[in-house]
Amino acid sequence: MEVLDRELKLHLEKPLTSVKSIFEELVREEGLKEANLVLWVPHEVSSLVQIGWEDGLMEDLEDFLEDSVPKNKWVKHDEPDTPFRHNFFEHMRSKLAGSVSLTIMVKDGRLCLGKYQDIYFYSPVYKHIPEQKILCRIMKFE
Repeated sequence: MEVLDRELKLHLEKPLTSVKSIFEELVREEGLKEANLVLWVPHEVSSLVQIGWEDGLMEDLEDFLEDSVPKNKWVKHDEPDTPFRHNFFEHMRSKLAGSVSLTIMVKDGRLCLGKYQDIYFYSPVYKHIPEQKILCRIMKFE
C-alpha cells in the first residue's frame, strides 16, 4: 500500500459548496484505481456533507439548520474583537450538517458514491473565511 497526502484548497462563495468534482479530478490526476480517500477538515466551523442531490434538498438543509440552531439564542460563547461574536450557532450547524472527516472508496478508478450522491463542504463562516482546505490522505491499494 502506498500513502500520499494532499492539501486541497477551496475558495468558498456560499455556505454549501459541492466538492465532488475536486475528488474526481484527484482520482484522475493520481491515476487511482483502488484506493481510499481519507478526508479531514481542519477548521472547527466547517464540515463535509455526503448527501444525495435532489431539487430543493440543499434549501431544506439550510432551513433545517436555521430552525434547529437559531442565531442569537445562545450567547455565552464569544470571540471579542472578531466577526465571530456569539457564533455558537455556526459551530453547531456545522456539526449537525456533517463531519470533519469522511472516507471515500475508489473502486475501478471511480468514487464509490450513490447515483445521486454528492459531497459538499459546509462553512457557515464562508464570508469571513473564504479560503479553506481539506486534507486528504490517499491510501493506494493497487
